[in-house]
Amino acid sequence: MECPYCGAEMENGALQSSHGIYWLNQAAKFRPPQWVKHAEGLCDADNLMQSPYIPASRCPRCRKIILTY
Repeated sequence: MECPYCGAEMENGALQSSHGIYWLNQAAKFRPPQWVKHAEGLCDADNLMQSPYIPASRCPRCRKIILTY
């Protein structure tokens, strides 16, 4: 895949976490994101043995990540 920002070749991979991946309107610096009132869970673990992940592509040149959740 070609980066839509700079045209470089993107690397396929995954954005992964140990507990969940959340969207916040602003960073929760002093508490876990799942404790924030309006945090939106984008991906949760299916079970205790699996770490949640979202397939993604990243551009090492301009440091952008593109994903679909």
